[in-house]
Amino acid sequence: MNRIASMTTRVCALLWLVLSVGAVRADDQSELLDRLQIMELQSRYALAHDLTDPAAYAAVFTDDAELVSAGGKVLAKGSAALRAVAAGDRKRFNAGAADNVRSFGSMRHVITNQVIDITGRDTATGICYVQTIANRKDHGPEILSIGRYEDSYRKVNGKWLIARREIVSDWGNDALVKQIFGN
Repeated sequence: MNRIASMTTRVCALLWLVLSVGAVRADDQSELLDRLQIMELQSRYALAHDLTDPAAYAAVFTDDAELVSAGGKVLAKGSAALRAVAAGDRKRFNAGAADNVRSFGSMRHVITNQVIDITGRDTATGICYVQTIANRKDHGPEILSIGRYEDSYRKVNGKWLIARREIVSDWGNDALVKQIFGN
């Protein structure tokens, strides 16, 4: 069993225990489950991004999702554009990886400090911190950036997905960014 499935199993077991003792009202149970599902969605996003898996990456977003930079500049809109972003990342950060083969790229996205607000039956917003680590073969891992994701979520067919993600970079390693991205 992989680590994510194992962690999910443990979280679900804990949730079952809490719910089974009747300590949480039905409305609170539903909100708690929604929060856990959104937290797992965040982990699935990071994993898909690090695997440079276009299908898995697009699957964490709604069909009409927007990926935007700080200030609202649209980087990608819709499933096809999001899939293209991940395909480009696979070429840049996982060169030589065969299509449809599980292969981690040279970056890791570490998501923490998740704050989720359930705003409706099928809507939520959230903010979390993200630390991006790049592994350079000649130097080892280095922090590329520290920032946050400011999100809107929507439940579609019973499944929480990212409807809009704004990527905000608070601090970055400018020299490493120039080396990796050529900007």
